[in-house]
Order: sequence, then structure tokens, then C-alpha cells
Amino acid sequence: MQMKLPIALTKAFLAFFLTMSFCAAQTQELDSIKNLMKTATDTALVTLIRQQGHFTRPNNIQKALELYQRSVEKSKELEFAKGEIMGLFQIGRTYGMAGNYPEALSYLRQSLALATTHKEFEDISLNYSVLGVVYKRIGDYSTSQDYYLKNLKLADSLQLHNGMSNTYLNLGVLYDLMGQQEKAIASYEKALEVAPPENRPEKEQIVLVNLAVMDFENRDYEAALDKFLKGVAYEENQNDEISLSNLYSNVGMCYLELNQWKQAEEYLKKSLQLAEKLSLQQEAAVAWQNLADLRLHQKRYAEAIDYSDKNLKTLDAMAGSFEQRKEAHEIAFQIYEESGQLQSAVHHLNLVMAYKDSLLNETKVREIQNLQVQHDVYLKDRELKENELQLALLNTRVALNSKRMIYLSIIAFLFLFSAGLLYFRFRAKKRANAQLQHKNELISEQNQVIEEMNLKLEKQMLRAQMNPHFIFNSLNSIQHLINSNDRINALKYLSKFSKLLRNVLESSINIVLTLHEEIELLKIYIELESLRFDDSFCHTIHVDENLDVYQHEVPMLLVQPYIENAILHGLMPKKGPKKLSISFMDKKGYIGCVVEDNGVGFSPKVNHWKSKSPSRGMSITSKRIDALKKFSNEELLKVENLNNGENTGTKVTILIPKDQ
Repeated sequence: MQMKLPIALTKAFLAFFLTMSFCAAQTQELDSIKNLMKTATDTALVTLIRQQGHFTRPNNIQKALELYQRSVEKSKELEFAKGEIMGLFQIGRTYGMAGNYPEALSYLRQSLALATTHKEFEDISLNYSVLGVVYKRIGDYSTSQDYYLKNLKLADSLQLHNGMSNTYLNLGVLYDLMGQQEKAIASYEKALEVAPPENRPEKEQIVLVNLAVMDFENRDYEAALDKFLKGVAYEENQNDEISLSNLYSNVGMCYLELNQWKQAEEYLKKSLQLAEKLSLQQEAAVAWQNLADLRLHQKRYAEAIDYSDKNLKTLDAMAGSFEQRKEAHEIAFQIYEESGQLQSAVHHLNLVMAYKDSLLNETKVREIQNLQVQHDVYLKDRELKENELQLALLNTRVALNSKRMIYLSIIAFLFLFSAGLLYFRFRAKKRANAQLQHKNELISEQNQVIEEMNLKLEKQMLRAQMNPHFIFNSLNSIQHLINSNDRINALKYLSKFSKLLRNVLESSINIVLTLHEEIELLKIYIELESLRFDDSFCHTIHVDENLDVYQHEVPMLLVQPYIENAILHGLMPKKGPKKLSISFMDKKGYIGCVVEDNGVGFSPKVNHWKSKSPSRGMSITSKRIDALKKFSNEELLKVENLNNGENTGTKVTILIPKDQ
């Protein structure tokens, strides 16, 4: 199993170093700034306030923001444009460090606009660079690239060689994230070409480690090892223990992939020693995991289990990500499986499957969150434009009132002129009101579009939750047959399940399917359940001949949870003949679906519909039906016992609006 976590940490560390490094300060330096503020001139005071914000930011983001805001206000009071530009820039940069990207973009754009107005080109370059970073963080790579290229053009015209070098490095990281390794390498080479001589060793180290990461990802472990070792020599000379902990881990991984156990152990333990010394829990977890992998390769299972347990405890203490936990349980599963401890192996394998399911949901949530951030940025931009329009309107009104007072005081005796002045004022107000009304209509239309987008996102989110639940239930059925040692039926089940899974994946980009496709999926599912329960029940699917199954579309797998409940909780507890009937009917404005069984009904004495752990699938399906209610005022779901209950079956009626 390849371990990529320390490589990911290397990328994150280098990007952080290039773009968002905090200012370092000793307590004595901060005290000296406070003493200087007592005797500083007004413009020097602005700089000192802002400098105090730099020293405060690593420990107290909110306090730093207050100091930067104070610097902006003082700069406006003194009409000190340079101070206002840098204050706005530092506020935006601080919001970016805190992950509040809409606010970060708002202040950075204000700083950029002011710097452009006053032709402060170095400040324009700074804003371009950080704007590129923020857009990279929210996943808008094309906009990030635009800002980096603008900064390169500006830095080249100003002969800012160090700024050009940093921008090329940032571009290299961006291209690597986009999977364009050739462009990334070209950007790194350009960064070294334009770097000033005094900064070249530092830039060479950054490029060297980035190229080593690429080699490792391309499985050229010898080339990666050579570069990582050179990086270690540089950082040992600089005595940078944080960087050394990360690099030792990467060197150990290279030796591990090359089956050089002794060297791998030496460097992994070096990384662990530094991580524990510096309280770097992330690096410590990586070291424990890689040492466990090493002992697994050496078949020293007792030590491997010990390292694996320490890795899991470290991740529990630091609340690691789902990906880290999944990898940790994967290595634990392999250790226990190879050492013959099958019960523990199964335990960790179940946790691996659970974290894979969580990772799928986490990915979907992250995509939705990225869309939400971009939406928030759009709303923030619109709010700024509205504020500018309101300010312009207010200034216009103030100017009109001033003129009105002057005209009235000078030519009060000229009644006709005054009447004309009032008339023109009325005309201006009427035009302003018409403009405001037009803007309100535009805002109303935009709100409607946003509401439709939110509805679509809601459907996609519920759909993304439904498929993992459905697949997980099917896997449980396969596990049941395997545990029952029914190999023939397990293979049949697995074959049908693969066909079903392929159909689900092929339609995964769609929120809805045609009724024909939905019925085909349900047929396969019922065949799977019938095979699982030894064909103990019979079933029929009836489609109204007036219903065009190729024309109408329905939400994917909407009916499946009710069929599942009918089989598991209605038919399976029943003794005697078991029948399941599914009907699709054409009704005015709706597609009617009836799921009927002759099972035990849903009496609390014999049924499990109201268990202590409610069905995840039924909960999700309930939300999906609630979403359909936006298109209809009718009752879309009805569940009833047949023949007044008492072990006579259940009937579920679902109405699906044709226009969704």
C-alpha cells in the first residue's frame, strides 16, 4: 500500500510558506513598538499600528483585524493613501488565513482598486499575488492563474525579480494541483532563472522538494530519494527542525518503497523523534503509520500492531481526517490479516468501509461548500456594488440639497426660477425612483434563479446520500450469503449486483431517470433480494398500458426503500405463501405507484418499522418526497394496513408529479 500522506503535507507546507507566512516577533520587539507609538508622528503611528497587527496575528486573529482596521481609519483621517492600501490588504490577507474567503476577496479588491487609483504598483503586485492564492484555495484555478499572470507581467515591468520568482513558484504549485506537471516544472525552472542571487538557495530548496514530490507520485523512488536527501542536507545546515521532520519522513518512505528496511527505519524514527519534540501530531501520526507498514513488510507483526495502535491513538487525539483514518485502519487490517488474527482484521476492514462511505459524503459536502463559497463571493460583490450605487445616490442628493439652499438664498425673490428648480428636482427624484424600481426587479429575478439553484443542489445532495445507502445494503446481502457459506448464490448475487451497480453508476450524473430505467433497476433489485432469501416470495410488476414509461421521468430509486421494507419487515417474518406486487398507473398529473404485500402488516407487536434505529434509507426517501411536495399540494405518500390489519399485509401508495 502506498502512503501519500507525508507528500501531501509537503505540498501544503510549501504552499503555505510561499503565500501565507506569518510574521515572527519576540516579546521585547513588540514592547519596543508599543513604546515608539507614544512618541510617533501621525503617519508613523499608522505604520506602527499596522506593525503591531503583524505581531498579534499569529496568536489573535480578531485583535489583529481590529488593529488593521484602526490603521485604515487613521490613514483615511490623514489622507494617507499608502497606509489605507496596506491596511486593507492586511485585513484581506488575515481573513484569508482564517478561511473567510468572501471577506478576504472583498478587502483585497478594495486595496487593489485604491492602489490602482494611486498608481502604487508594488501594492498592486502584492494584491495580485494574494488574490491568486485565495482563488486557488476555493478551487477557482482559472481565476487564480489569471491573477498570477497579471502579477508576472507587472513584476517584470517593475523589475521585481524576487516577486517574479515567488509568483512562478506559486504557478508551479497551481499547475501541479491541476495535474499539468510539465507546466509546473517549466514554472519552477523560470522561478530559479529570475531569482535574485541572495535568495536563490532558498528557492532552489523549494523547487527541489517540489520536484521530489512529483517523482514520488510518478513512482520514480530513486530520483525522489536523491532529491529529498539533498533537501535534508540543506535543512540540516539551516537547522529547520519542522522542515526536517517532514523531509525525514519522505526519505523513509522512499527507502520503504525501495525495500531498504534499515535505512527506512532510521529516517522514520528521526522524523518521529523531531515530531514528538516539536509536538507535531500530524507528523507523528505519519511516522507511526509508516513504521507499522515497515514492520508489516518485515513480518514483525507484534511491533507492527504496536505502531499501528499508536498511530490510531494519535489520530483520535488530533481528530484526523477521514482519509487519514481510512489509511490507518487499512494498514491495521493488513497486519491482522497476515498475522492470522481474523476477528481483529474484520473489525478494521469494517471501519475502512465505513470511512470510505464517509469520504464519499465528505467529498460531496466539500463540493457543495465550494459552490457556497463562490456564491457568497458573488453576493459580497453584489453587495459592494449596491453600496457604491447607494453612496453615489446619497452624494447626488446631498449635492442637490446644497445647490437648492444656495439658489434659494440668492434668488429667493425670483418665484418662477424657484418653481423651475423644484420641477427639475422632482424630475431627478422620479428618475432615481425609476432606477431603484428597476434594480429591485432585477434583484427579484436573481433571487428566483438562486432559489432554483438551491432546489437543484438539494436534490443532488439527497441523491448523493441515497446511493451509498443502497450500495451498503446490497453489500450486506452479499456478506450474509458469504457468511452462510452459500457460494453459488453468493456468486449469482454478486453478478446481479455488479450489473445493478453498473447501471447505478452509469446514471449517477442524473437526478432523475425515465420510468423504464427505474423499473429495470427495481427488477434487478427484487431479483437480488429473492436470491438472497432462497426465492421464498413471489413478485409481480404491473405497468399501466396507458403509461408511457419512456416519456416520463422519476427520481432515481425513490420507490426502492418501500420495496425493501415490504420484503424485510412485511414478508420475511410471515409464514406461508408470500406475495409482493408493484403497480405503476397513469393518473392525471401524477405517476401512481402501489407497493402491496401480504405480510404481517406494521402492527407494533410483530413489525420492526418502528425500531430504535430508524432506517437511514427511509429517512432520506422521506426528505426526497418532501422535496417533491414543492410541485404538488396533494398527499404524495400513504401507508395503510390491508383488511384492518392483523397479519394481512401492507399497501404503500406513492404519487410522483409528472412535472418536476
